[in-house]
Amino acid sequence: MAPPFIIQAGMSVDDYQQKNSHYVKKRIDKQPAGLNFYEYRWPVKENGQVRVEADNAGFVIPNVLSFTGTEDTEYLEGGIFKFSIRSGLTSDEFIEHDQARILFMSHLQSLLTLGWKPYLRYHTYPRLLGKESFAYAIESGIYTPDPTYTPSLEEWMKLRYGGSWVFYYNDDFLEVSFERHSKFMKVEEPGVYLVSHTLLTTDAKGRSYYKDKQRDEWQSLWSETVKEYKSKRYEKEVELIQQGYRINTRYVEPKIHPDDPIEPDNVDELLAIIKQHAIE
Repeated sequence: MAPPFIIQAGMSVDDYQQKNSHYVKKRIDKQPAGLNFYEYRWPVKENGQVRVEADNAGFVIPNVLSFTGTEDTEYLEGGIFKFSIRSGLTSDEFIEHDQARILFMSHLQSLLTLGWKPYLRYHTYPRLLGKESFAYAIESGIYTPDPTYTPSLEEWMKLRYGGSWVFYYNDDFLEVSFERHSKFMKVEEPGVYLVSHTLLTTDAKGRSYYKDKQRDEWQSLWSETVKEYKSKRYEKEVELIQQGYRINTRYVEPKIHPDDPIEPDNVDELLAIIKQHAIE
């Protein structure tokens, strides 16, 4: 098997080319909109490997089908700020749903062991743990559940067509998600799974909260944005407390902006209720 393709969030193009010089068929797609895409696709039945470098938290993704790195020509100092990697859970197309559940959750938990920490988006993403987090993911349809919790097969299948988990480590953010083919959803028969890893720099993560020209101004806008989003989070948590949920107040926010952690004003009453129903 060929050596793994090496990627790192924010790596320069020169570094990318040098570390992967043995892959001579790398493709560069330069778009007039100002984005350059660095791509590689493995031949059918020759799934590759990609190594994500992140200090002491690096890891290898097996069974890779393809990946794309994105560079902004108006922000070259940011390097290749985003990598999207698509892979299978195994080298075979079909896999038993229960095996997929075990393999995928084991991968998430291995990231935790390496030092990656769970990340919850600020707005409307309450701080939940364990079985409650998975119940909320099933109910809401869009949520990042607790990666330390391994769902039952029944819970796993209730995630409709897929699920998504987000982590952070130092200056990197990583989203790991899966999709499954809607035609192969019978639990007693094999399914088809596609796994995606999206690696971002912290700066790119901050920019992702904004659109168009506001992306370049994200640092000056960040404080007010976070205050608004966290207020919504606390309101959602109080709403869920009334439904019997408990809140993980020990959750640690990543430092995206130099001023983090930022807290909103006038939420003392909400925080008092949340504290009374925090997970011990």
